Amino acid sequence: VLTYNIMNNFLIGSSKFAVSSLRSNLAAPATRLVAARCFSSGDDDIEVKTGIIKYFSYKTQFGFILPDGVDKKTHNDSDLFFIHRNDIRVKENANGEKFYPGLKRNQRVAFKVSPPDEEGKCAKAYDLTLADGELVPAFQQGYLERYTKSQKAQFGDKVFTIMSTCTDQSEMETQIVSAFDQVRENIEKQRAKMERAGMSEDE
Repeated sequence: VLTYNIMNNFLIGSSKFAVSSLRSNLAAPATRLVAARCFSSGDDDIEVKTGIIKYFSYKTQFGFILPDGVDKKTHNDSDLFFIHRNDIRVKENANGEKFYPGLKRNQRVAFKVSPPDEEGKCAKAYDLTLADGELVPAFQQGYLERYTKSQKAQFGDKVFTIMSTCTDQSEMETQIVSAFDQVRENIEKQRAKMERAGMSEDE
């Protein structure tokens, strides 16, 4: 009874085999090391460019910007600007905690430019903000709802694996409850992080 109550309460509206589109939003280590840039007043006289986000991956923590004036269909790779998460201007709370945001496709942004790496094709963007100069929100609108759905989908996968491999009913229920508690803890951690960033669940 416990097993099916948990499943019914947590899996309604989601497939046990679903892979949420937000899964790539979950925290993951960057594929390469990039030192966080320090933004100084010495950059004040550097030209600020604008453009749109062509691509950004939460998993790898980098993406590319298509600058204004460059055709979306006929541009070359060298026309784009590389952007890493560490080069987004970020919000810092009173305790010094920084909240690194992600970027979404077609989001309008403003940025400064530095030369490409020796092996790179694209110049690098840094000091990135929204096009109006505001900081990029630490969490996109509806983030917690999408994160919760992702966690539910992963919980469904976990329950299916447990029920497929566990032969002892008591052990099965123990493992399912443990998986449930982990999901609930993950969601609460993200909710608390949003609150520390000064954002509500509806933002």
